[in-house]
Amino acid sequence: MRLDLKKKMFVGVRIDNKMRDQLDRCPQRDRIFFESPDGRYLQVLRAEEDGYIGKLIEGPAPVPSLEDVCRNVLSILNRICPGRRDQEDVKIMVVDEAEPLPRPEERFRGAF
Repeated sequence: MRLDLKKKMFVGVRIDNKMRDQLDRCPQRDRIFFESPDGRYLQVLRAEEDGYIGKLIEGPAPVPSLEDVCRNVLSILNRICPGRRDQEDVKIMVVDEAEPLPRPEERFRGAF
C-alpha cells in the first residue's frame, strides 16, 4: 500500500429518507448551504447507492481541522435539517475524482 497525499476527503453524513424530504422542502433562502455552485458550505455526493451531504477537504488534514469541519457540517445540517445527529453520524471518506460531481438538478434524483 501507498499513501496518496493528493486525494480529497469528504466529511459527511448519509442522507436518509427523512433528511431527503427535509432537503426537498428546504426554504429557498437556505438552499445556498447545499446547492452553492462553488461548494462553499456543503455538497451532496453519491457513494454507490447512498447519498451523502458534507464538505470536501484537501488531504492530508490535521486532526483539529477535521474536528472543526465535523462541527461545521453538523451545525449547518441542524439549521437546514433539524434532527438528532452527533459526531458519530459523521464519516470521513476518500473521494473518487474520476466521477464528476452531479449537476444540481440530479443531486437528489439518482443518489437515493
